[in-house]
Amino acid sequence: MISLDTHYTDKKFWNSYFKGRVMRPIEHTPFADIFIKYLTPDPTKHVFEVGCAGGIYLAYLAKTFGYHASGIDYSDEIERTRALFEFYKLPEPILYKEDFFYFRPPHLYDVVCSVGFVEHFEDFQDIVRRHAALVADGGTLIITMPHFGGLQYAFHWLLDRENLRKHNTRIMSPNSLRDAFAELPFKLKYLDYYKTFGFWTERKNLASWEKAVFWSIHKFGKILQVALGYERPNRWVSPHIVCVAKKIKI
Repeated sequence: MISLDTHYTDKKFWNSYFKGRVMRPIEHTPFADIFIKYLTPDPTKHVFEVGCAGGIYLAYLAKTFGYHASGIDYSDEIERTRALFEFYKLPEPILYKEDFFYFRPPHLYDVVCSVGFVEHFEDFQDIVRRHAALVADGGTLIITMPHFGGLQYAFHWLLDRENLRKHNTRIMSPNSLRDAFAELPFKLKYLDYYKTFGFWTERKNLASWEKAVFWSIHKFGKILQVALGYERPNRWVSPHIVCVAKKIKI
């Protein structure tokens, strides 16, 4: 992740977050359905991920669509991204271990994405504009963030308040993203909550009563998914918000 004066996390947090974290196989990459729907394979295109430590999304995009991969993160764990590319025998990515807010790109990119990044900063419109500035004409910008509003806020307040404080929950709505794009030369292709239900906590050691609450929340979610299906985005318990925007050619 990246630094800024008004931020909710720091480099020490992200080093700890990624260190020792078991990464899922890139075949099980979250948001794959979004990527497949809005992106097309093209080995001449370049993709850039903001906050690329871990590497699962960047590696997935490179492997699935044949893109030339680049990314930035100031966490020491950015080297895990390079190792993941080596593991999957993918072309070596161009990685920038530096502060995004001082980064000057060598060129613009056909696809720019960030996953769970923008909500860690106070000035939301500024961070969205900085993403948008990296996109080439006709290119695609994909931004996702967790949704800690509605009942999700209550769930996290009960079980993971420390993690809740690391997020700017005030901007966790599609309207915040719509407002951020209002004066940018982009056309919104998708902007909504994502999936019917999902819940997680970063805490490892829950008290007995907290475990009971955790499993009750998951049981509630399973009932919702059986009743409504898995693809019913909603403002109460959907776990994520996803935005896909296309830059208008000028």
